[in-house]
Amino acid sequence: MPTGMDTDPHWADEEDRDRLILVLESATKVLRSSQFFAWTQGPLQALLPHEILICGMAEGPGQDLRLRYFTATRYFKPEQFEVACHPRNGLISRVVAHWKSTRRPCLAPAPTDCMPCDPEWEVLMKRLELRNMAAHGQLSSQGELNAWFGFFRVAGMGQRTAIILELLLPCITATYARMLSHEAGTAGEGKIIGNALSRREIQVLELVRDGCSNQEIAGRLAISAMTAKNHVQNIRVKLKARTRGQAVADGLRLGIIHPRRDES
Repeated sequence: MPTGMDTDPHWADEEDRDRLILVLESATKVLRSSQFFAWTQGPLQALLPHEILICGMAEGPGQDLRLRYFTATRYFKPEQFEVACHPRNGLISRVVAHWKSTRRPCLAPAPTDCMPCDPEWEVLMKRLELRNMAAHGQLSSQGELNAWFGFFRVAGMGQRTAIILELLLPCITATYARMLSHEAGTAGEGKIIGNALSRREIQVLELVRDGCSNQEIAGRLAISAMTAKNHVQNIRVKLKARTRGQAVADGLRLGIIHPRRDES
């Protein structure tokens, strides 16, 4: 396989092969961002366990990557994402530039059997609550960067991670592109769903976006913790979201809420 590394051809056992088939088969059912998030947190976790995923895809030839994140941890917040994606000195721009020069999976901290990475990456990842990273990109038919995916807080990272990432990259890219295409075709539905949320529910969803617990939401809005919990449950039902993270992702996608900006 074209990883550019010396690899054991028997790296995957029968169980891993079954997991790989499940990832590929389940990917065909993904259309919405909530489904994409569930897919990455479900079948994909068995092969590439992670807590945060940053996705980037170019909208056309010569265009910059449009970045977006999915997280299963409340410690990574919109303002940290914005810092990571700073166009000049952010972590993502550095990693993408490195990938363009190597076109190989980037692992940081780098295992002993992989190519060393920039030591400053580790400092930035620690500051942004990202811990570690496994990232890879894909070129378009014109030889330009078309897609890039960074997995963070990866468990058990090593050379095997790089192999799995390279194997799965075409599927991840195709699945994410299909989700974006479906979203573009259903952009109007945001108004319908947005109107279904009350003003108070939107306030609650904004606080969930900011990583607040039910108790913290209750304190911010001067309501009981049970009322806050009920609001969160109602929001999930209305957005058809299985988790709080999915509700935030759908709220951002549909324009119900917006990424929080640093106050200056």
